[in-house]
Amino acid sequence: MSELWPLDVRTKLDRGPVEAIRPFHCLMLMPFESRFNSVADLIKTTVTETLDSFKNFGFEPLPHIQRLDWVTSSGVIQQEIWKEIYEADLVFCDVTGYNPNVLFESGVAAAWKHNEQVVFIRDHFYKGQAPFDVAPLRYTEYTLTSDGIPEFKRKLAELVQQAVIAFPDSQGIAPTVSLPLHVTFESGHDDLRIYTPPFAHRRVVGGALEFGSLASFSHSWASIGKKPILNFAIRFKARFSNPQPGAAFIGVGFRSQHFLANFAHILYLNRDGSILITEPNELGPKFYEDRQLREPGPLDLSSVHEFSVSFDQTHLRITVNDFHQEFEVARMSKVFGPGLIRFQTFRTWMALIDAHVSEP
Repeated sequence: MSELWPLDVRTKLDRGPVEAIRPFHCLMLMPFESRFNSVADLIKTTVTETLDSFKNFGFEPLPHIQRLDWVTSSGVIQQEIWKEIYEADLVFCDVTGYNPNVLFESGVAAAWKHNEQVVFIRDHFYKGQAPFDVAPLRYTEYTLTSDGIPEFKRKLAELVQQAVIAFPDSQGIAPTVSLPLHVTFESGHDDLRIYTPPFAHRRVVGGALEFGSLASFSHSWASIGKKPILNFAIRFKARFSNPQPGAAFIGVGFRSQHFLANFAHILYLNRDGSILITEPNELGPKFYEDRQLREPGPLDLSSVHEFSVSFDQTHLRITVNDFHQEFEVARMSKVFGPGLIRFQTFRTWMALIDAHVSEP
């Protein structure tokens, strides 16, 4: 029974290892009938094309796209089904015809996933009576016509983009945080309110939380829990730890939707002494610009560096050691809504000593 019951399979998977550099997982739940092949192929093509557009920002590796009747396994098929749903970052549930198997699997997906990770789709021309519990759900309808296919692909692309942006922060769990928040590592004890992604380096040593990845930028960050914050004031102290030759930086992203540069404002201090900020915009192909705020100069990599950032409805104010600058929100190219406060580092570990976060 343990291989058939969803919770038993999930409990086993919760205790197992996670993937170090994990691809984006997309799953399609639909009847095992040939008339759904065109829809499945259309979804697979659109997901692949949308993910390809993120390669401009360094998104990798290739996505894992699966339909349950594509699954080949020597084990119990139900166990594979629950495993695929468990690992999925985006699930398309085609409820055309209200197939009992699809409805059961969709219910498991709805119980395990956030609302934006489960998309119910159906053929526009199907007019069957929906079951009571399914009727209120929002559907994305499709028509496989010359006019309908482009519109369906456009809707799919928007849904995939939303899921991909949320993808890094949907993994793992973090304790709930509230403001004001004070975190310190000077006592030598860890504090899990500072969240790091799976397989990232993490240890408390020398009175600081040392974290990051020297080889993978996608694992080289830590966030203040998983709490989206709009306006805030943060002060923190940090230093470089084991910087690699060439470019290396420590810093912080705010209103961060994703660890990539075009999805946050990121303030960072380079090992060459320069200070930069990434500024998102609407100009492709990068959709952001690195703005140098201070020229390179002497920098003691072993020293503790003090950062301060405040962001409200009118101004963004930043301080790095003795450097200060202020930005008017009204003049900024692009400003995001609530997002994470995300410490970020590149080709060096970051040693975070303490952090104070409050409302401005």
